[in-house]
Amino acid sequence: MSEEETRTSELVRMLVHGTTYQMLDAATALGAIGEGAVLDVAPLLRSVHRETRWRAAVALERVGPPAVEALMVAAGDLDWRVRVPAIWALEHIGDRRSIPSLLENLHGKNECCRWMAAAALNRIGDEEIRQTVEEVFVADPFGRGVVDELTEGS
Repeated sequence: MSEEETRTSELVRMLVHGTTYQMLDAATALGAIGEGAVLDVAPLLRSVHRETRWRAAVALERVGPPAVEALMVAAGDLDWRVRVPAIWALEHIGDRRSIPSLLENLHGKNECCRWMAAAALNRIGDEEIRQTVEEVFVADPFGRGVVDELTEGS
């Protein structure tokens, strides 16, 4: 195992098992590694443990644009619990390549994924995309309210 692989492995271990502060430090360090960390972190999005999925999302968000493709795959997963943290990370990265994946979730059946995708699209989409979001929620004032809160608060 190379020195970089050993370092990445240790950071992934801290990401999963460390305290909150250790996890945040590990996520930042993995983000600095960039694309080389994606293959080690992305599989964690499918963990059975909610906290591990979210910790992976934080690390991939810190990686930024090199993680977008892996996050788009996760945003298309059949399990909504995998999609939610991936959608969050895509929103925070803000890469327009993620718009098709977010639109799929906007038109999907899971409310949480729909709401989060709408907030992400409001943040990173253009006026046409924001109009699409508005149209989806025209007959759903409760959902519109949730999306507004997510958009303002995320």
